[in-house]
Amino acid sequence: MPFFISLSENANVGEVFGLKPDARRAQGEMGRIIMRGDSPLSAAERETIAAYVSHLNKCEYCYGGHSEVAKKLGADDALFDNFCDDAESLLVDDKFKAILRFTKILTLTPNQITDGDAQAVFDAGWEEQALHDAILVICRFSFMNRLTLGHGLNPDPEKFKDRAAGMAYNSERHGAPEEPKS
Repeated sequence: MPFFISLSENANVGEVFGLKPDARRAQGEMGRIIMRGDSPLSAAERETIAAYVSHLNKCEYCYGGHSEVAKKLGADDALFDNFCDDAESLLVDDKFKAILRFTKILTLTPNQITDGDAQAVFDAGWEEQALHDAILVICRFSFMNRLTLGHGLNPDPEKFKDRAAGMAYNSERHGAPEEPKS
């Protein structure tokens, strides 16, 4: 049950942002740019980063939806079968593991990120734009996780695939991952 009595029992991110419509518009535009704008990272990779941040932050609401979006956009289903905190154990190639290692540090211990952590991403074959885009996804989902957790939104596994279908559909039509209105 959400913490705010003004929110419905099954409130979603759209309803939360309805409390501050200008923020919804701004966040929606930022989300379109970060998640679907031009990037060396594929949309599936960005959704996987979003799911990983959400998993690390223990935000089931965002993890459930964005892991399903990642799958719909081409991420391997098996990756999410045994999703864990340890990037080394995740079923991704070594190049992408470098980004996920960086993601874990920036998510859980941001004051401990070093130039060596960034260099490891570059040494794996990524250019600066890819790391910049990954950092934007990490920041966005640190924000979104706190938004959903702070408002007490209920993770409803029954709705994850429906939410993902809506976000993937909106992405294909408008270049935007958005929360369905219902």
